[in-house]
Amino acid sequence: MGNKIKTGILFVFFAVLLLPMVQKGLPFIKSGALNGEFTIAPDTVFTLGRWFDGNYWNKKSQYLNDNMGLRPDLLRLTDEIDYTLFKKIHSEWRLLGDNSCVFQDMYIYSYLGRDYNGYPYIHEKVRKLKAIQDTLAKLGKSLIFVQSPCKAFYYPEYFPAEFKDAPRNTTNYEVYTRLADSMGLNQVDFNKWFVSMKHKTTELLYPKQGFHWSVYGSLLAADSFNKYVEQLRGIKMLHPVWDSIVHTDNARFTDDDIAKSMNLIFPLAHERFSYPVVQFKGDKAAVKPRIIYIGDSFLFQWMNEGVLDNTNADWQIWYYYKILLSHDVPMQSWHMLDDNYCIDQLGKADCVVVMFTSRNLDKLAKDFIEKTYDHFYPAQKSIAGIR
Repeated sequence: MGNKIKTGILFVFFAVLLLPMVQKGLPFIKSGALNGEFTIAPDTVFTLGRWFDGNYWNKKSQYLNDNMGLRPDLLRLTDEIDYTLFKKIHSEWRLLGDNSCVFQDMYIYSYLGRDYNGYPYIHEKVRKLKAIQDTLAKLGKSLIFVQSPCKAFYYPEYFPAEFKDAPRNTTNYEVYTRLADSMGLNQVDFNKWFVSMKHKTTELLYPKQGFHWSVYGSLLAADSFNKYVEQLRGIKMLHPVWDSIVHTDNARFTDDDIAKSMNLIFPLAHERFSYPVVQFKGDKAAVKPRIIYIGDSFLFQWMNEGVLDNTNADWQIWYYYKILLSHDVPMQSWHMLDDNYCIDQLGKADCVVVMFTSRNLDKLAKDFIEKTYDHFYPAQKSIAGIR
């Protein structure tokens, strides 16, 4: 009896070892794709030279490892075991904090002021941005500086242990906010607004499992932003309006984008999500302005949730002032921006929105500010060159 049990265990053991090979040759399970960015090693061609220098086997082993049967399922199982038993995350730039809240280290660095550019640098950025705003205003256009919320500012109490007592220095966010106000820049500070609402609303504004504001939070911000544009330009716009809200424990869209990228089997955290049933309402006199948005990935939610299509006559996203997105240029067909194109499009827009989270203030708008300022003020460029 003992030998039969041992034989059975040995049989099961070898059967499990053979499963990936069987799956590779005769797929019997449809494995779900892994989330995140992965580079799958390509196959290699056998040559005598590659055989003797070892290059063939190195590349072949990488190919076999990346293309083995059941690989996605085994990786998910490994990630789930490491997270559940050891609270280990397989990523160099994601950190697990308290209460199952996951952060990106760069956002914590921004909160602590470790990426601070310095007062002179920020002062010059804001001065040029204000000059661009003044020039656009003379042309009947509006420039708006928007600070989207930052997870580190929203959940500092959940920081990982190594950051809980870390010293906090001057931040880019604080200096940009203060200088923008003092110089008269048109500014919308969603970071401050979200933090102020944190304990005043039962709706989830920022998920612990996500990179960005929640779907609910982004729609709330979109409505607030449109009201700001209305007041600034003296117009009436369409607004995202909801008569009902669906509450669920199951995340949708980008509300758990960090958790998805971790490739776990079970949800990372228990949260109550809010999903408004949205309509865009307004009177017949509603105006749809043409708006250019220069910013980071926080803009993608406004794009994906239909805010831009329904409230703008024409819109473009200049992603980090590098890549063009619009209703005619979807995310699958990214176009690289051209300086001449950008200057031409500024003349056709009603509003220009510079919108970044605090993490990206250290590289605010990339080259947009400098290149646009030099276009409007070429004499100052020449003087700066002489200096």
